[in-house]
Amino acid sequence: MTIKFFDVETGKEINKKTEEVKSEEKEEELKEEHYMLKEILEQPETIKKATEQDEQKLLETAMEILRAKNVIFTACGTARYAAIVGRYLFSKIAKKFSEVIMAHEFQYFIDSVDKDTLIIAVSQSGETADVLEGVKKAKENGAKIVAVTNVENSSLDRISDQTFFLNCGPEIAVASTKAFTGQLAVLYLLAFATVNKIQEVKIELKKVSEKVEEIISQNGGLLKELAEKLKDHQDFYFIARGIDFAIAAEGAIKLKEISYAHAEGMPAGELKHGTLSLIEEGIPIVAICPKDYTYEETLNNVQEAKSRGGFIIGVSDEKNEIFDSWLKIPKIEEIFYPLLTVIPLQLLAYYLAVARGNNPDKPRNLAKSVTVK
Repeated sequence: MTIKFFDVETGKEINKKTEEVKSEEKEEELKEEHYMLKEILEQPETIKKATEQDEQKLLETAMEILRAKNVIFTACGTARYAAIVGRYLFSKIAKKFSEVIMAHEFQYFIDSVDKDTLIIAVSQSGETADVLEGVKKAKENGAKIVAVTNVENSSLDRISDQTFFLNCGPEIAVASTKAFTGQLAVLYLLAFATVNKIQEVKIELKKVSEKVEEIISQNGGLLKELAEKLKDHQDFYFIARGIDFAIAAEGAIKLKEISYAHAEGMPAGELKHGTLSLIEEGIPIVAICPKDYTYEETLNNVQEAKSRGGFIIGVSDEKNEIFDSWLKIPKIEEIFYPLLTVIPLQLLAYYLAVARGNNPDKPRNLAKSVTVK
């Protein structure tokens, strides 16, 4: 069968180039109760797979990041929280200031985008409508586009100047888990590439992947019990500081996506600017506070919530008497903590959804790829 394409205005025939599209690998038989749990458990391996990037591409993109007058991340939902971690990494490692703009708001900033701007678009599917719209407008203004996505030949991949794939295989559950940690791994690579330390970061990410398995085995039983205890609560607050704030926000969105409880993630310092008025006896407060540069200040904010009756769930590598429940993570180089602290939060959301009788793979009203504005 021959297919011909014609210009709708002129009627002239258009020559189209054929391109082979790689289909996603066939999904393995489900051995866990849900795909979401399966994908959480896969993360020790998928983090390692995400590091399998072309080093020359990493270095070339790193130079573009350093040369750009403005570096802007654009993403939605979970991908935006990965981008916020990326912003901290660029500041800390590359000494490069960047900004994160929600994709659906990006069009309102487009007038300040030009040929000296580098856009880093993060999208699991590569088909997020809001991301694509902003990227197209930025490209029209002369900006260079770098994509971080999981899907080859996606719309985002095709319109970008450079693409880094997550290599994590199909993600079936609507709530993203392994794609999120894959996005983080790629952003760590880009940040360290700016200081020519690709091999060093790959070694560290391999260590992280091994510690993820440790977290899962250590906390699985406790998290099931915690979910049963908290299943009737309708309000949860996740707090953290610095680079850990993005993980607080990600923990909150994961919980509300699949448990249908209200959850809010915020910088710990914001508690006293309004939210403390909502803290009552027994309200769950999840504090992401590894023993890093944010530890002491975060604990001060935790104490404020505790004194008002909050039930404190601490995610940390150091036990503290202020915690009513302690989700233990291993010690590691502090900049890599986001890859560890997110794991127990994913599991908490999963077990809470199951305890409440929900299907975590298919949350109501949500879709895997948001293809409408």
